[in-house]
Amino acid sequence: MDKKKRIIESAITLFATNGYENTSVAAICEHSNVSKGLVFHHFKNKDGLLREVFMRMAEIINEVGDCVENINKKQNPKDRLINYLEQIFLSMASAEHKLYYQFDFQILCQRSTRALLKDLFDERYQLMMTSFEEILSDIPAAIPQVDSHMIIAEIDGIALNYLFANNDYPLIKIKDRFIKKQLLLLGL
Repeated sequence: MDKKKRIIESAITLFATNGYENTSVAAICEHSNVSKGLVFHHFKNKDGLLREVFMRMAEIINEVGDCVENINKKQNPKDRLINYLEQIFLSMASAEHKLYYQFDFQILCQRSTRALLKDLFDERYQLMMTSFEEILSDIPAAIPQVDSHMIIAEIDGIALNYLFANNDYPLIKIKDRFIKKQLLLLGL
């Protein structure tokens, strides 16, 4: 792994564990075994590093969408929706991704970091909206814009509970029930 990636991975780990405000650049340097000069060479400042970290997390989320998009083209809307939801929950359950999602919620809940990353949050939300709306537009009982917002909100709620719960959280059972509920609501 190159040093820039190592810095980003260390920042993700430390930001998720200690919070953005409580993580110093010095701690990131120590964790990634690089100098401060190298950090500031790759990133203008700590806020610049935060943006890079967030963009790395967005790449992971986009990978879910890309995976589904490649599989979905020939499927009916029901199967496309199921597949997309399955991939979202699969990504959420990944041990590596869990840390990213925990950090994502932390920065979303902090006013200063949310303001700093507002454009990136908005872009990511719009990508999810577009993905769901494309699927839902082929389902007669759906109201694509409204249903997309509702699905995303429910997924966020499930994710928040899962990410900060004990290890006995029944994510798979909740996923299965959530998908059945969406199919029922959409007349599928």
